[in-house]
Amino acid sequence: MKKYMLILCTLFLGVTVVAQNQQVKVGVKAGLNLANLTFDQSGLGSSGKTGFTTGVMIEIPMAKNFSLQPELLYSQQGSKTSFYDQDVTNSNYKSTIELNYLNIPLMLKYYIVKGFSVQAGPQIGILLKANNKYEDNFLGYENHETFNLKDYSTGIDTSVNFGLGYQFKDKFYTDVRYNVSYSNVFKDGDANHFIDGDMKNRVFQVTIGYFF
Repeated sequence: MKKYMLILCTLFLGVTVVAQNQQVKVGVKAGLNLANLTFDQSGLGSSGKTGFTTGVMIEIPMAKNFSLQPELLYSQQGSKTSFYDQDVTNSNYKSTIELNYLNIPLMLKYYIVKGFSVQAGPQIGILLKANNKYEDNFLGYENHETFNLKDYSTGIDTSVNFGLGYQFKDKFYTDVRYNVSYSNVFKDGDANHFIDGDMKNRVFQVTIGYFF
C-alpha cells in the first residue's frame, strides 16, 4: 500500500509542476458502470452488475492536441454469480459481489478533432468495501447471508483504461471507457465464501461531466 501511495504522490506532484504554466480546467463527473469479474471457475456463472461512479477531474494541456486528465472517482463494481447442480434437487445459488473502490485514473487524451478525443491510461484503485450477498435453497433450506470479504482481498486494483471522450463548448463533457484489471481482487480462492483467487475486474463505464 505504501509503495502505491508513493507512486500516486509522485504522479500528482509531476502533474502539479507541469500544470503551473498551463490553462488547467477542473470539473466534476458522474455516470454508470456495468461491471463484471472474470475468473477461471467453470462451475460458477457470472453476469454484469450495474453501479454508479462519481468524482472530480482535472484537464491539463500538455502539447498540441494532447492533454493529461487525472481523476479521483468513487466507483461501485463487482459481479453477479450463480450456480446450479442438475444432479442435486434445490441447489440454486445466486449472489452479488459488491466491490466499492476509490479509483485514481491518469488519462492521456489526444484530440483527433476539436472536442473529440481518444484516451488511454493507467489506474490504481483502493478497495473501500467488499461484500458477498448470497441466497440459496440448497436441499430445500433457504439461506440468506452477507459475507464481508475485505480481509480476503488484496486491497489494491491495478488496471488500464481505454476510451473516447467529447467536450462541447469546452464545458460539457462525456466519455465512454473500458477498464481492464491485471491484478487479482482476492488473495486466494475460498469455497466457503464463494470467491476465486483469479477474479479480476472488468468495467464498462459511461459518464457525463462539466468543466468549470
